[in-house]
Amino acid sequence: MKMEKKTFRTYDGAELAYFDSGAGDLTAVLLAGYGAPAISWCQSVKALNRAGIRAVALDRRCHGLSEVTRKGMDMLSHGRDVHALFEALGLDGVVLVGHSQGASAAWAYVSQFGDGRLRGVVSADQTPKIINGDGWDFGQYGLTRETRPAFFDNRPPAAPERRPLDKGLELYLALHARGYPKFDRELTKPLLLDHADADWRAAIAGLSVPALFIAGGESPFWPPEHAAAAAALAPKGESLVMPGCGHAVNWERPREFNRALLGFIRRL
Repeated sequence: MKMEKKTFRTYDGAELAYFDSGAGDLTAVLLAGYGAPAISWCQSVKALNRAGIRAVALDRRCHGLSEVTRKGMDMLSHGRDVHALFEALGLDGVVLVGHSQGASAAWAYVSQFGDGRLRGVVSADQTPKIINGDGWDFGQYGLTRETRPAFFDNRPPAAPERRPLDKGLELYLALHARGYPKFDRELTKPLLLDHADADWRAAIAGLSVPALFIAGGESPFWPPEHAAAAAALAPKGESLVMPGCGHAVNWERPREFNRALLGFIRRL
């Protein structure tokens, strides 16, 4: 499967890359997590295209092949980038799919622009509130308002997987990600901190479209109960836990993840 790069310019002039493949009456827009390129969705793109669904995978700013810039290092800016993509491609009736921080970008879009252009939302292993407290116990392990100031200082990135990555994904990335710029964790640290401080529960509660929340049963970041707790907030929410799976649910078990994704889309 070939994913061809295209570009557009967002509200502040940043040039962002995306991959557009397949055709159909419905479009799925895919948002990868912190540090991950859009082509990491290759297995889901293939499944969506086979099901007659157009797939658009976005490289968020400073990710993948998109422009590296100090501008827009906050989640609301990433939500505006999603809106700019919708505008550039004339998208409507979209299923918005985000993994990890990509799901937060989806909620950042919804919080600013509503869900009028959406058919549904899928959040893959991302709690809507990362900091624990104020009646919310499904945030990142050990992260509270008290520990927040130094929590991410000199903290090595945790391995998101609990099992080996799918071999097809590993091969695809090895073949197609050559020449990609190295992800700059220092430059994007403000984005990570803003992501940690966000609370998307109000955006979820205000949804008028269906939402699916998927959790990794052994995610190293947060308890799997976050999915059911988030689904309970949404008027049309449902949840699913993938047992034995880490944070990278769409990488570790792409077949099971894609079955859940396509099943959700068929129910819309």
